[in-house]
Amino acid sequence: MALRSLIRMFQLLLVTVAVLSTALSATLQEQGNYTSLSDAFEQLANLTYLPNSGDPFSGSQNFTYCCLLAVNASLEVINGYIVEKTPCYIKSSVDDLLTAAREGQFPCGAVWDGNYIGAPVVEVPYTWVKETCPGWQLSTSASQSQWLSPFVGFLLPAIVFCLAIPRRRKLAVWQQLFVPDLSRAISWILAPFAMIFAGVCVVCDTVIWLSMCFAFPSPMLLSGFYEAYLDYNVINFLQDKTENFRLTLDMRARLLFVILCGNLDLEPKARKSDRKFIEWNTIHHNNNNHWPDFASTKKLNASSPWTYVQTLVHPIRTYRDSDILTSRQWPLHDERCSLPNCTNLKCKEIPLPRNSQVLRDIGRTKTRLRTMLACQYSFGATIGCPIVFFLGTFIFTIVTVLSDLGDSDTSIALAFGMWYMIIPHLSIVSGLLLAGNNPNTFEGVVAHEFGDVEDPQTFEELHFGTRVLELAYNSRYKPAWSWLRGRSKRDWVRKAWKTYELRPSAATKGDAVLDEDMAALRTITTLSITGWAVVISLTLLLMGVPFVLAFLTAFYTPQVGVSCRSLTFIVYTITQIFQILLWMWAFAGLPHQGEFFSLLRKDGFLDGTGFFTPTEMGTLWSKDTFFSFRSAWAIVWYSLATAFGIGGVFTSIGGTMMQLMGVYRSGKCDVNVEWWTKPDAETGVILSTNYTLEIEDANRYWKSCGITAVLFLGTVAFCGWWYQRRLRGLFRRLVNDLGNPKTDREDVKAAMIVSNGK
Repeated sequence: MALRSLIRMFQLLLVTVAVLSTALSATLQEQGNYTSLSDAFEQLANLTYLPNSGDPFSGSQNFTYCCLLAVNASLEVINGYIVEKTPCYIKSSVDDLLTAAREGQFPCGAVWDGNYIGAPVVEVPYTWVKETCPGWQLSTSASQSQWLSPFVGFLLPAIVFCLAIPRRRKLAVWQQLFVPDLSRAISWILAPFAMIFAGVCVVCDTVIWLSMCFAFPSPMLLSGFYEAYLDYNVINFLQDKTENFRLTLDMRARLLFVILCGNLDLEPKARKSDRKFIEWNTIHHNNNNHWPDFASTKKLNASSPWTYVQTLVHPIRTYRDSDILTSRQWPLHDERCSLPNCTNLKCKEIPLPRNSQVLRDIGRTKTRLRTMLACQYSFGATIGCPIVFFLGTFIFTIVTVLSDLGDSDTSIALAFGMWYMIIPHLSIVSGLLLAGNNPNTFEGVVAHEFGDVEDPQTFEELHFGTRVLELAYNSRYKPAWSWLRGRSKRDWVRKAWKTYELRPSAATKGDAVLDEDMAALRTITTLSITGWAVVISLTLLLMGVPFVLAFLTAFYTPQVGVSCRSLTFIVYTITQIFQILLWMWAFAGLPHQGEFFSLLRKDGFLDGTGFFTPTEMGTLWSKDTFFSFRSAWAIVWYSLATAFGIGGVFTSIGGTMMQLMGVYRSGKCDVNVEWWTKPDAETGVILSTNYTLEIEDANRYWKSCGITAVLFLGTVAFCGWWYQRRLRGLFRRLVNDLGNPKTDREDVKAAMIVSNGK
């Protein structure tokens, strides 16, 4: 048995040797019998020296054909043998090239076949490319990875995410285009044209908003995180003060409304039709000679949503008003008391009784708060589901990379997909905020206060600008732009603590003193250096990770180095960093007193010249103040914002279009940036495909970056979902505590007990 096995192994060895000898002899025989290069390489048959039939600078170049020209220029047949010419652009021996061609790895147009060695490298000087193959190569429908994969897989989903990002205005689609009267024949004739034009308007509006989201994502993210930080701190403040019985019922409800309405314009232009509303609310139903409602000392904006928030919580106030629609948070001393420093507890104001009507008003307030929160879009439906499909595209592209290692088009599609992660990040941040995007929710809550039904067209002054760019929501209230939401929420919180920062003295009759609770609210919502560091770090994280992943993938797509695509990512990121600095300049406010040089402090030189408020444009429209520091700061700020915004649009939308069209598929983009200023330098351009370096980079960088992108985006989406679910739960708990006697302040409880005892 052992002898038989030994004989069989010897026979197999003889067969193997015979096969190798036959192949070697065939190769040697072929090398002596070639009459032309096309005998060995059929791809070189009928080759001419005109690689394109059209204008190469209009996309008619063909770099696969250029590769064939380079191979043809590197070889010649002498006495039946294929030998190298000088110069030779093939970085392998002739025998290796012949072997690769027989194995289906001819360098021009080679694809992955499972062999990690890949195809031979064909590398030509950049000067050769400029002379022989100038211009760029238009993307073809035959190669899905060139344009279809990034367009359908990443760009279209990004548009879906853009539509979930709140905005203030949109391109108007005129109602006349919908031809309401179809009883006439002319209407049926015009209807198709109206439909087409309306569709064009919607497409243009989507492209414009997509461009805006790509142009200003960093200030949008920064403002969103700022608002989220304020929401978190206000809710923590309410929790702490409720547990320690420090706030009145109406103040807790007021701050909850601030959280939900803080993205609306705080001080819109007053409307004449709303003035009677203020006059109606000046009637005080609970006046008392001992603790009177004071007359109005300030003028309220009748059209401000803050005024209507005050109206909603007014029926559940604990004490009478210190001003119109501004209830006291602490008891007033008896006005009839003549003692200057009286400490008699009987002279302290008694809280308003909670009769059945007040209890019903408390129930209405709780219902309004719950309804406003519940009317917001579901995070899972608007953000979570699109994220799943976006991640599916990533996974598909990664699988494509694994099944087609060395395909640079696939790696670039993956790089642009990682870059587009910025848009899902924007939608995630906008989706985790508690303030609703649609102001009609708040308008519906206060609708019973408006006696007359108004034409929605009167909500703003009509002129050319408002006719072209109409309000995104047909409401009397206007939401702030995404990059201004954080500042808007800050203004609402500031309005709350400034309105109630002074209170009557608790112990004796005397002047008003600082309210400790409002001082605490001011402190907790005024970001310190640490707070700003957290907000900016989160912004840079969501901006930086897509950039780093996209840059690494493009950088390690041979030619390895910084070239057109990776440079696009760099320039775009620089524009976003400067936009963050501009946002901080305009909206971060003054530095903390005493922490910096006097030049930067309040009432310092920069503060006096309007340096910290560069977005105020009032000085630009006055002849007296045009030539001033305030005007100069405004001009500088808006000029820089415009320049960086245009730069963001050009690099994002322009870079995307150039990649999809194939403009980046050119000789100039195949060399590193450092060689652009050295046109005569002999740097190399690789024309072949599926070579060893591409395969190694695909395994080492492309795949790793793709997997990291999937994990990071999934983690960010999950954290956003968890955060907003937690914050909504805390908000509902605070709403449920409204009206609960156990959460009342101690002085209110004591007064209620005394009142009930009587």
